[in-house]
Amino acid sequence: MRGATAARLHRRAATISLAGAILVLGLKTAAWGLTGSVGLASDAAESIVNLIAATTLVVAIRLARTPPDYQHPYGHEKIEDLSSAFEAGLILLAATLIAGSAVGRLIDPVALDRVGVGLAVSGVSAALNGGLAAWLWRQGERLDSAALRANARHLRTDVWTSAGVLIGVASVAATGIERLDPILALLVAAHIAREGVRVLGGAISRLMDERLPPDEERRILEALDADPRILGFHRLRSRRSGRARFVEVDVFVDPESTVRAAHDVVVDLEDAVHRMLPNLVTTVHVEPFEPGRREGPTEPRDEYP
Repeated sequence: MRGATAARLHRRAATISLAGAILVLGLKTAAWGLTGSVGLASDAAESIVNLIAATTLVVAIRLARTPPDYQHPYGHEKIEDLSSAFEAGLILLAATLIAGSAVGRLIDPVALDRVGVGLAVSGVSAALNGGLAAWLWRQGERLDSAALRANARHLRTDVWTSAGVLIGVASVAATGIERLDPILALLVAAHIAREGVRVLGGAISRLMDERLPPDEERRILEALDADPRILGFHRLRSRRSGRARFVEVDVFVDPESTVRAAHDVVVDLEDAVHRMLPNLVTTVHVEPFEPGRREGPTEPRDEYP
């Protein structure tokens, strides 16, 4: 996919996410206003987080596409991972606020109003969120965007939250046990916090330059092994920054090779791995092969204790 086309699709997905967040927040707020349910209030509070996260996503995707400059020679793609970390922080904040409201309502329960209408409005918002989450996940996979996938996971969690709230509020209406509503809100808060911790852990790991996934590194190893002119290699390092991938490796070649021949080896290797992995930046260092001394490990893991 060409860069300009991918950038346009990224922006469109982020804009649709923002529009969806505004619509869903309006519906959930209406459901809360109709019923007075703290469970539905907690659901609406998470949608406020969704709205802030969607706004952040729009900004992050635009910044991530900014070309490298003097201050940022490796580009700006890492802003997507920062966006994911920010979204995780908002998720945890929402969980804290929901829990606080639920504890107050648990101490002083309140009867619910117009439950049927409120549940219908909330159900429509949940269906919209589910469709948006599925679409954003497909776009995140297609465009290789961590930020879009994180947003989709958050919305998917919101769908399950809404489903639980709908069941709980219906149970309150059916049984008349008003404390079921805040108890349900506490369970929702715990579920949201769990998702926030998971998203935050993944974002922090990527910001700390975790390696590429094993299946992607395997392709690089296969390209190294496939070229008979490469007599060994070591110090294979990889990392991810947003949708951009970076790989460094030292390769051993015949010490009698000319500079031109060694350069051709590097070019062919880079062409091979670039065909396998999109958005890749490679740095290949050439060293002379020395029998008995330079046979480096064939697995990157072997170089670490």
